[in-house]
Amino acid sequence: MTMKFSEIIKQQGYTRYRGAVDASVYEYFNCDCSWKAIWYLKEGHYQCCGCKEKCETLDPDGFQLFLDLG
Repeated sequence: MTMKFSEIIKQQGYTRYRGAVDASVYEYFNCDCSWKAIWYLKEGHYQCCGCKEKCETLDPDGFQLFLDLG
């Protein structure tokens, strides 16, 4: 039995990114199915599992930033 890509990256330490993603990110990747996007994050590396393209980037531009209140 093969594992889903999202399960594989979770095992690698990625967590679900729940922030807002700007339309410019999808424009950069020429994404036709942004409505399917499911983003994961690990140490500044963004990985999408929404379609077969599995887009990824290290560029945080277009991803909502979170304040560290700790």
